[in-house]
Amino acid sequence: MREENKLQGTGAWHNQRCGKATASRTKAIVKKLKNGDDSAERKALKVEILCERLTGDVVDKFVTPAMTRGIEEEPKGKEAYELRTGRLVKDAPFVPHPRIENCGASPDGFVDDGLIEIKCPNTTTHIGWVLAGVVPEEHKPQMILQCACTGRKYVDFVSYDSRLPEAQQLFIRRYTPSQEEIDWVEGEVIKFLDEVDQMFDQLTQTEML
Repeated sequence: MREENKLQGTGAWHNQRCGKATASRTKAIVKKLKNGDDSAERKALKVEILCERLTGDVVDKFVTPAMTRGIEEEPKGKEAYELRTGRLVKDAPFVPHPRIENCGASPDGFVDDGLIEIKCPNTTTHIGWVLAGVVPEEHKPQMILQCACTGRKYVDFVSYDSRLPEAQQLFIRRYTPSQEEIDWVEGEVIKFLDEVDQMFDQLTQTEML
């Protein structure tokens, strides 16, 4: 059985991500209200990144049992993907964006000239994705930024649930972002980071009474 990715989850890996716009945060970065204002998630993320920059520490997150299970299941999902497709998955480190400062991605793995993104959700979510038969829209921003950071052409989206009968455990769909999609996400990340920089300047230049 595969082991967990030793290039991620370490202290050095957390330090590389601290205070940055990462692929896993892209969903919140691009999420705005219909009038263009920040969503609650986007607003909270700006404060979270600001705190990380001020303290140098990653903001602690509450880890649910479902999240823990997902982390534990990921190596099994990679192994199932390799057996199904015949493609070998190479563990990936944190990859900084080649042009955007304070931006990067930690893909779940390198596959040929592409990437792999593995989700191990609850069973109802997994079955919903299987029935829909397409890459879930909510995960596309993450995969778009992964391609932008790594220069890879596509991402194989994988959902895995070992609790199901073997025939239903693995769902794979390939996603190849267009240049327009990459340009859009990069633009949203740049605007977001500019706003964080403005907040940082405002906070550090404000006199505390």
